[in-house]
Amino acid sequence: MCMLYSTAFTQAKSGVESYNFLSHGKDYVWMPILHYQTKNGFYTELRYNYEDVRTLSLFGGKTISGGKSLQYSITPLVGFSAGNFTGVSLAANAEIDWMSFYISSQTQYSIATKQNIADFLFSWSELGYNISSKFFGGLAIQYTRQVGINNVEPGFVAGINLKKISIPCYVFNPSNPDRYFVVGLNFEFDYKNGK
Repeated sequence: MCMLYSTAFTQAKSGVESYNFLSHGKDYVWMPILHYQTKNGFYTELRYNYEDVRTLSLFGGKTISGGKSLQYSITPLVGFSAGNFTGVSLAANAEIDWMSFYISSQTQYSIATKQNIADFLFSWSELGYNISSKFFGGLAIQYTRQVGINNVEPGFVAGINLKKISIPCYVFNPSNPDRYFVVGLNFEFDYKNGK
C-alpha cells in the first residue's frame, strides 16, 4: 500500500449526507453530516446525532489516497463532541475500490469528558458491489463496545446513484424483532477552483 501512496487531489469537494433511523417503537433519529475536503486533502466533518442524540461533533484530518486498479483512501481524524456525549475522539475513515467492489469503514474511539458517560469504540463497515453505474448493494455491519459489552449489528445495504446524489437504504438486525432501517440522501459536489 505504501507504494501506492499519493496526496495529489485535483480539486476541493464537499458533501451533505442525511441519514434517517427508523424502527418500530423507537424515536425517529435524523443524522445530518457535512464534510469538506481541500484539494490538498485536508478534511473536516460536522455531524449531529452521530455519537449520541443531541450531540454536535466536529472532526478534522488529512486524506491519503492513491492507486490505479485498486484505489484507496484513508482519513485519520481527531474530533470533539458536545451535547449528550461530550468528549474527544480518534477516528479513521477508509475506502477501497477494486473493479466493481468496494469496502468502506468508519471507526472511532471516543473518550468521554463527563464522569457519568462511558467511553466507546464504534465501527460502521460495508462490503458492496456496484451492480451498474446506478445500483449497488452489499453487506453492512455496526459494532459498538461500551462498558465491556460488545454489540454487533449485521445488515444489508442497497441503493441508487443518480449522478451526484446517492440514496442508500440499510436494514440492521433483519432477523431480529429489534430490526431497524436507515435511509440516506447524500449529495456530493466538486469545486473546480477550490482551495
